[in-house]
Amino acid sequence: MATNEILGKANSAVNDFKNRAHDADDQFAKLSHNAGKKLGAMASDLVSSTSSYVTTSRDYVAENPIKGVAIAAAAGVVVGSILTMSMRSSK
Repeated sequence: MATNEILGKANSAVNDFKNRAHDADDQFAKLSHNAGKKLGAMASDLVSSTSSYVTTSRDYVAENPIKGVAIAAAAGVVVGSILTMSMRSSK
């Protein structure tokens, strides 16, 4: 094999590697972009749902302040009891 032929094949292999690396980079960029879009949409949906629950809860408490306080107190007792039981069992 002549030196020029070897150099030509080497250059061809290098160019092929560069093209494949560039293609892989493009594919990775597309995948990460799509994943970012999906994650953003999921976060937006979560914020929207949470905002809706907060608004509904505030409206309920505004309309029924005594029931709202009673529900909050009951939830506090339940959470406190669970924490107390878990602390006692870990000793």
